[in-house]
Amino acid sequence: MNTVGLTGGIGSGKSTIAREFKNLGIPIFIADDVSKNLLATDIQVIESVKTLLGEESYYKDEKGALVPDKKYIASKVFNNLILLESLNKILHPAVRLYFKKWLLLQNSPYIIYEAAILFESNGHVLCDYVILVTAGIEERIKRVMQRDHVKREEVKSRIHNQWSDAQRIELSDFVIINKDFHKMSWFVRSIHEVLLKK
Repeated sequence: MNTVGLTGGIGSGKSTIAREFKNLGIPIFIADDVSKNLLATDIQVIESVKTLLGEESYYKDEKGALVPDKKYIASKVFNNLILLESLNKILHPAVRLYFKKWLLLQNSPYIIYEAAILFESNGHVLCDYVILVTAGIEERIKRVMQRDHVKREEVKSRIHNQWSDAQRIELSDFVIINKDFHKMSWFVRSIHEVLLKK
């Protein structure tokens, strides 16, 4: 069973492409979702994050459960590459361990491993093939501003902390240019047919 990485810069449309593969019956592992879940539930991760960023990284909800303060965490790491790398060193090994357990439960010709920073985290070493989703910078900024209700400068800062498309293309096996929504299904099905023969 092949592991196929799916990546792209923030706002490029990875989730849309992942849904297309899911519609074809392919299991999808969304690393960012698992990372968020571990940030909220994994005791070792929680303690490491509190040590790195302070007790303010978490607050207690009305039931007394610890909840990650995502705005506080984002404010600490997105303008500080050293802290961001340190946070990733906590989260990425935990996500990979979870992935290995998840993979054992799958039965499919291939699976999709979706990760925004697949190359930056060296996650592509887990993959047999990589699909890159690209889109214009202005389109990406607009999508993220609408989706996350954040300012333009914050989106640009996030983009700046990720690899460029030029860097990603060199290590990718397939590239989807997310420009025409109506062609996305065709692109995905074409790649799917190729991957079934691998």
